[in-house]
Amino acid sequence: MTKKRDAIVRVRIPFCVRDDAFRRGGMILGWDSARMARYADALVAEIEANARQFDDCRVRAVRLGGGVASNAGADVARIVRAVRQACDVAEDAPVTMRSSIANISGATMPFFRRAGVTRFDFEMLSLNPVDFARLNRVDALGDLPIVCDHFLHSYANDSLGLVLAFGHRAREGEDGALNVRRTALAAARSHATHVELAQVASELAASPEEVARQLGGMRDALAGRGFVEYLPLRFAREGKRDRLALLEEAGAPCIGFGLGAVTRIDGVESANTQDLERYCAASGDFSAITAKVRAMG
Repeated sequence: MTKKRDAIVRVRIPFCVRDDAFRRGGMILGWDSARMARYADALVAEIEANARQFDDCRVRAVRLGGGVASNAGADVARIVRAVRQACDVAEDAPVTMRSSIANISGATMPFFRRAGVTRFDFEMLSLNPVDFARLNRVDALGDLPIVCDHFLHSYANDSLGLVLAFGHRAREGEDGALNVRRTALAAARSHATHVELAQVASELAASPEEVARQLGGMRDALAGRGFVEYLPLRFAREGKRDRLALLEEAGAPCIGFGLGAVTRIDGVESANTQDLERYCAASGDFSAITAKVRAMG
């Protein structure tokens, strides 16, 4: 029997209520439950159409990202179920999800658990009240401990990840580096096992010297309290490095599903369309939604 190759799966859910801090290209903004449900239907159709296309791969990690993937709510369960049915997913494969605490509730958590999400990477941006009020207009900072203790039980299962912002201009009289350092210290004191740092959009950026000062302060705060920077801007506690990120860094095949998703396998890279209407109309037809194919050098 031919040995299967280790691979990863990236599922793109490029939806976000607001993206004021990062202003990422291709993000679909606002809340529209009907649109989200239509996208989930299309995503499942694409995944099902690819059943058995990657039989020579064993999926070692699954990532739901591309935006705040938890906006898919209950549909997350059927999306992950479709991935497991279409691909050979290892029993111990972690399932990580870019998340917002605004999406966590008694109604959604059963579906997130059914999907087997092993780490929720909350896009909190800041844990300091001064910066939080400026950067995060979706969540309530006071809800984080409630979500962690009563929904995730992160104190017992290492399911908490954080995405924190740096590089933004401070208001006159403020010390921006001190603000982000306090955020890093709060993250280190929490039950988070993984922290990703992300630089804000250029429109909000401080001077290069201030950006470096902020990043240096956050790195020092995390490193001094048990976190290791195992890849640039990615920090983890002992034994909690992100398997998908490490496999991707090592060049493992990547199977992508969703709007704008990229698949890299056998020396070829293919990318899906970023046109939502086109994708939703023909997601089950690979040739109709493929926007670009190139040989990797």
